[in-house]
Amino acid sequence: MKKSLIFCAALLASAFAFQSCDQVKSDNPATVDEVTYDLQKGMTLGDYIDKYAVDGIVTLPAGAVVNLDEEVVLNEAIGIISDEKNPATIVAKAGFVTNSPIYFSNVKIDATNVATPLVKMNTLPTEGLNDVGAFEIDMIVFDGVTVEGLKTQLFYANKQKYLVHSFAINNCTINRVGANKKSIMDFNGGGLPLKVTINKSTIESDATTVHNAGDFFTTQSGSNLAQVTSDPDAKQVFTITDNKFSGIAKGKNLCSLRQKNQAWQYYVIKNNVVADCGKSGQFIKGFCEGQNINKKENWEASGNVVTFEGVDQGVEENKVLEGACLVPDTPEAE
Repeated sequence: MKKSLIFCAALLASAFAFQSCDQVKSDNPATVDEVTYDLQKGMTLGDYIDKYAVDGIVTLPAGAVVNLDEEVVLNEAIGIISDEKNPATIVAKAGFVTNSPIYFSNVKIDATNVATPLVKMNTLPTEGLNDVGAFEIDMIVFDGVTVEGLKTQLFYANKQKYLVHSFAINNCTINRVGANKKSIMDFNGGGLPLKVTINKSTIESDATTVHNAGDFFTTQSGSNLAQVTSDPDAKQVFTITDNKFSGIAKGKNLCSLRQKNQAWQYYVIKNNVVADCGKSGQFIKGFCEGQNINKKENWEASGNVVTFEGVDQGVEENKVLEGACLVPDTPEAE
């Protein structure tokens, strides 16, 4: 049985402007004893959200363990937050399905038993589409989140025509396991994100995980920018800074893209420590699906330490930027 949840998102619209977690507060009237009692009784995350969400925000007690036993379907924006120093743990057997913004902050997610995408977009709404038929949502955010045992996609657009204004992974640790053939961020056939930010995070795969092309980021059919927005000034900006990546799509193209080498694509790839990701000497080039970087897309890349099977790839990585359009002040997506 799927659980449908509808919340008021009035507070969420202002609370999720990429503020720090301690600024996102809930006026949850429940007493500590009531919450403790419900959790000790085995209340699942879906029921907990139903009972305790306030203005689209649900606060999990510090150190709590909450089970996610069945798919949670969300029809309004929601934030799931916990304590920064002692985060709650969500033990998941299923994921989230949404057509709205979703924000995770300071939680641990045990995804060992999840066989579906952790976050999947629902079937496109029939109302509220923009003038080119896409449904726009503000954000998908993972902030201070640890995900263990991820076997499938962290995010899947489900072949639906969504325009996600901001997709962020900040201060997170994501551990991928198993013989999966799924991308971490999978927009295959499902629209586009405008602004992708990955900052101060660790994303790693175990040595036995089998990867496919597009294991980092995927777009395929339906992913031309003009198909999701009529804004002539729209751009897609990847900001990938101060991260540690290991074992992502080793020996294959880092990304699988329908559209590459486009003037509306901007990349800021700086100060990352990268081991065994993509093809040898082609971590940066992998963002263009292994195509030669040209003067159409826009680049700012520096300070990356890249190795492949223990060998420094710095020379090869720098070569791929020769002749590229280097933009020192890459603009953010609107």
